[in-house]
Amino acid sequence: MIVEDTFENTIYPKLKEHVEKQSIYNPLLTKKMPQESKVFPIVPVKLLPVENKYNNLSYGEETYTFGIDIGVYSTDKTIDGKKVSKRTICNEITSVIVDYFKTNYHVTIKTELDALNTDSNVHRNTIRVTGKLDTKYGLDKLVIYPN
Repeated sequence: MIVEDTFENTIYPKLKEHVEKQSIYNPLLTKKMPQESKVFPIVPVKLLPVENKYNNLSYGEETYTFGIDIGVYSTDKTIDGKKVSKRTICNEITSVIVDYFKTNYHVTIKTELDALNTDSNVHRNTIRVTGKLDTKYGLDKLVIYPN
């Protein structure tokens, strides 16, 4: 549960705070994918299944491979009387998220701009973050690095 706890208590809350503070479009970050949303832009964030591996014969060191799926959804918005395109909004939020992970975790980041979406009124970008969490320095000094 080390990765899950790190995601719940560190990665997600700090990402949420950073994106909501840095983005000019006031996105809503959520851990659940809504069936329907009237709030845009919305950014669902999901921790993918985690895989662990023992790195020594004493089973004292483990690495955990993890992934985080992030969707960025937006519709056109009017701000200060000017229409801003859904693509511009998604790209700005995507940039803020990528910057956060590059600056804080140095993990592998894969982005897809203009991802397929069933609703033509909603623009979608996707971000997949992958990395490894290492316990070799103890549980109080976890290390996260690229996968």
